[in-house]
Amino acid sequence: MKSDIQIRIAESEQDKLIADQIVEQHHSYVASSKTVGRCLKYIIKHQGKDIGTFWIGSGFKPTPKAILNYFSMSQSQFDKIFNEVADNKRFCMREQIPNAGTQILSSIRKRAKLDWFEYYNNDLRAIITTIGGNKPGSVYLADNWTKIGETSGLPENRESVSMKWNDANEINDRFVKPDGENKKTILITSNLPLSRHHKYLISLGPKQATLI
Repeated sequence: MKSDIQIRIAESEQDKLIADQIVEQHHSYVASSKTVGRCLKYIIKHQGKDIGTFWIGSGFKPTPKAILNYFSMSQSQFDKIFNEVADNKRFCMREQIPNAGTQILSSIRKRAKLDWFEYYNNDLRAIITTIGGNKPGSVYLADNWTKIGETSGLPENRESVSMKWNDANEINDRFVKPDGENKKTILITSNLPLSRHHKYLISLGPKQATLI
């Protein structure tokens, strides 16, 4: 099965549209392609068909306490590495392939550090995911991601807001206090290996690494 699954970055507008449509049509509880900040979209292909998508991008602020505790940092300290910790914004399949989930996660982990550096010129320390919809996150746990806590919970029908990307007026208009509802489980992986070749590419800098 390993040779049947390929993963590519959605670089063309057509590929980005494919990734968006998979999420909008098949995601079980966040059927929206709208994101804020960085977003690197992978497309998962199996036997000639695009069957899924996996996105990593900018995190969210204020940062949940569980994440700050994991890094043993205050919010101001974490702000300095904000761009080195990615949020798994979406993982969605429109066709289920037996036992493919952990293989996909493993494949993306092994390339994400280099991809993140090439696209954004930042190191990637970890990837975080938040699991909602009363789902246990079994596929992540099978790939040895670590459960570190829960979000504080926000109303389901709310406008998205970013403490980093929205201006003060937008934040004031959209801000809602946590109400303890719709909490999400937080999982994290810092197992983002680099081969010797990838380390060499990163040592050249993002432009050179992309050209090789």
